[in-house]
Amino acid sequence: MKIAVPRETAAGETRVALTPQAITALVAAWFVVIVPSGAGEGSVISDEAFREAGASIVTASAALTAHPAPLL
Repeated sequence: MKIAVPRETAAGETRVALTPQAITALVAAWFVVIVPSGAGEGSVISDEAFREAGASIVTASAALTAHPAPLL
């Protein structure tokens, strides 16, 4: 199953729906996690941290629509 993590768009919002630690657990349970580039910037989580946890990084939030998945 795929899980897509959207980038926050609300003004002043800095949270991200999943941390790299949570992504590691999901990937270990055979989930595919998709994260748009820069989704963790407000939480000081790099794309590389998400990638190392096993997420696929996509270039823009709009690209999430190309990967049908439940949004978290």
